[in-house]
Amino acid sequence: MLIHSIIIRMKNYEKTGYLQEPFRLFHLKDNVRQEISLHYHDFYKIIVFYTGTVTYMVEGKSYLLKPGDIVLVNRNHIHKPTIDDSVPYERTIFYISGECLESCRSEGYDPFFCFTQAAEKKDYVLRVEDFLKTEAGGILAAMESGGERYGWQAERLLLFQLFLLAVNRICQGGEQEAKICPPAVYHQKIIDAMTYLSEHIFEEISVDDLADAVYMSKYHLMRQFKKETGYTIHKYLTEKRIMAAKEMLLAGQPATSVSEVCGFLDYSTFLRAFRGSVGMTPTDFAASRKGRNSGGGQNLR
Repeated sequence: MLIHSIIIRMKNYEKTGYLQEPFRLFHLKDNVRQEISLHYHDFYKIIVFYTGTVTYMVEGKSYLLKPGDIVLVNRNHIHKPTIDDSVPYERTIFYISGECLESCRSEGYDPFFCFTQAAEKKDYVLRVEDFLKTEAGGILAAMESGGERYGWQAERLLLFQLFLLAVNRICQGGEQEAKICPPAVYHQKIIDAMTYLSEHIFEEISVDDLADAVYMSKYHLMRQFKKETGYTIHKYLTEKRIMAAKEMLLAGQPATSVSEVCGFLDYSTFLRAFRGSVGMTPTDFAASRKGRNSGGGQNLR
């Protein structure tokens, strides 16, 4: 398998905050020497893990990765890796815009299926026996071994579409190779709390209401939620509302109505929260993103 390894430093990536192309591919091998914070993106992400000692957390569930694991991260899903920097961390990462996925849709084929299934089952990692020998592994090798031959960009796009199809086939159970969802470490009550918040995201929810819903004491829930997710309950709910607000703004809805729909007490509260999360006003955000593929990212982990 011919691979062009690219070492990309964090300071270089932080200069670019948006996904301008339909998708981007990175093959990285490095020793990460800083802690990565919990974060989310406006785009979808697929990670194929090769080497290292990495625990990947997605939406409150943590997985100790093994070579060949496929990590599926939906847009707006909160995630982070915990990396042992004593050994090299090697992975291939795809950043994929929603528009790119939608363009792959055809009769009888839903390109979002792998992400939708991961969200519904709350299983965010696929473990495939001998990944490099699978259809998806072969296509990925071809994508990473391409050069400057005539028509390569067109070929690369086609290979990406085939890779995505192959991953969805794995999720459908269409390959002979064994596919399992590896065990995750998580606190079931906190997963229940996160699910409850997602289902009632625009409603007025108190910590007392949430504690009653998941049968935990208020203060134990607050401590455990912070421990498991890295967020306070209020901060988590606010971030989820801001994510939804961004989608509505990009769809053309006015900021004042978005504020009301998303459950903020008043527009000034929404404006303050939005600025704190996004770094600009809702109106400026909508204007700045016109004509762009969605996708804000913080790192390549």
